[in-house]
Amino acid sequence: MKKNKYITFIIAGVVWCLDQITKWIVIRHLEPYKEKIKIGPLLNIIHIRNSGIAFGLWAGGNSGKQIFFIIFTLVAIMAILYYLYRETRLTLPKTWGCGLIIGGALGNLADRIIYGNVIDFIDCHLGGYHWPAFNIADSAVTIGTILLFFQIYQERR
Repeated sequence: MKKNKYITFIIAGVVWCLDQITKWIVIRHLEPYKEKIKIGPLLNIIHIRNSGIAFGLWAGGNSGKQIFFIIFTLVAIMAILYYLYRETRLTLPKTWGCGLIIGGALGNLADRIIYGNVIDFIDCHLGGYHWPAFNIADSAVTIGTILLFFQIYQERR
């Protein structure tokens, strides 16, 4: 069990690094809101600054919101760490779920602290219909939450 907890932190570190490297590349090579790289018929790489949360909710406004989002993220990370500390049956899905959530949360937390917003760059679309732009950290948190939810649900059935 203890070994899985270390693996969780390795996963979190890898996710955080991948997230920050991809965002650095986007910041370095694309002007915000103006340029895009077409990857295929359904995918573009763009440079968006998101001052809100998922899907751009609560974007704009003052720095007080950013402080709230930073505190909320820190509380969420601490909750996952507490869960890891208390969990005695750390299965592979839980290990990956917690690692993905922590790494993704740290990635977006770093953006908020460094830039005052989150760098989003993955633009999925079908014709003129676009899914809100997102990043590696967002994907990791989403996948990690799904893994954790389904594993906990399976154990309680």
